[in-house]
Amino acid sequence: MNRGLLMGALMMVGLLTAGAPVQAGLLDVFRADLELTVVVDRIEGLRAGDPVEFQDNDGRREIIGRIDAIPDAHGGDPVISVHIEAQHKERVRAGSRVILERPWRSDGAARISILPPAGQPDTEPMRSGAVVMARSPASEKAERMTEQVQRFMEALGERSQMYLERFKDEIDSGRLDRFMNQLDETVRSAERYSREQKERFTREILPELERLMDSARRRFKENPDPQQEEKLEREFRRLKEELAV
Repeated sequence: MNRGLLMGALMMVGLLTAGAPVQAGLLDVFRADLELTVVVDRIEGLRAGDPVEFQDNDGRREIIGRIDAIPDAHGGDPVISVHIEAQHKERVRAGSRVILERPWRSDGAARISILPPAGQPDTEPMRSGAVVMARSPASEKAERMTEQVQRFMEALGERSQMYLERFKDEIDSGRLDRFMNQLDETVRSAERYSREQKERFTREILPELERLMDSARRRFKENPDPQQEEKLEREFRRLKEELAV
């Protein structure tokens, strides 16, 4: 290659990169922006040129792109065309959530935010041409609640066996006061359960807990203590009432 041409090419690279943002890096100068199509419920409050923000898990926001256009839906679902600047495109990954918040300002303007994938930090970067469904803050909150319930359900199976074994050990050892304390803690926990959590507890744990109660009653017959026995029955009734849905 001609030495003069080589030096000219290197100088051109230097000129191109001199004004590029530091975080972009050398290669980002030559990379195309990320082009996305976002499906929305309606286009009111959205305008071409409006910013698209990235919101990290700590709530910090940064503008990473813009709305390019709002094409005619021709009777279908309304969509907007969005571009994400090249230096930010790696932050938008498969499973990233697009949140459409409206009204955001008093003039009715809406705000588009992109959030990281929930619980999936290592997904692949999103590719240009991807179609993403925008969600409202309310639907995002509802989905987070559903995820929390799902995680509880997955852990419940493992925890329930340990939980019941601990109860059984207290009864077999004659430590009925500790059994009652744990039953009281269970009642207070049940007060915070969702409907789905209560239903699963009733289905999977309560029958075995009923059998443990029978064992505790037999223990009281061996060593009568009417006051403690009444307290135990009262706590168990409270639990069943709290689980009733």
